[in-house]
Amino acid sequence: MKKEEAKKIEQERFEFVLYINDNIICQRYFPINNFNPNSVKSYEIKELMDNICGMNNGQYGSMGIIPTYLKNKTIEFMLANSHYFMNQSEQAVKQPSDKEDNFSFEIKIDRKTVAKSIFSGTSFHQKFRYAVDIKEIIPDIISEIRSKLSKKNYTKTYLNISI
Repeated sequence: MKKEEAKKIEQERFEFVLYINDNIICQRYFPINNFNPNSVKSYEIKELMDNICGMNNGQYGSMGIIPTYLKNKTIEFMLANSHYFMNQSEQAVKQPSDKEDNFSFEIKIDRKTVAKSIFSGTSFHQKFRYAVDIKEIIPDIISEIRSKLSKKNYTKTYLNISI
């Protein structure tokens, strides 16, 4: 890496990190124009985390960007390897994994975590879970973060409780 690139990364205040079981999968630094510091203590930060890594928010809610991507990749993997799944016994299919795998996603400002969300990875196939590559959705994640953290107005109370 060139010295200029290293300096630019050091200067970026904003970053996100995606982990599986506390092991980094992806980390990106990026700028946010018109950052509003009030965003950090607002209801919109919760919405942001739901939009990125929510897992069926509510009974009829939708999945966030990352779980949707992982689900779609898992389906692609299972369709491409359907012969493997068709030949398994019922017991092998029903037997759950002993290991709990959790994904966590953090948004950091000036190297300090301002938002963190954790979701279970056990609903995604194990062979895919350990080979996650989210390059395709990085622009969507950064765009979502930028749009929520650069709004002019934020919700500072929820159900008559100050956030």
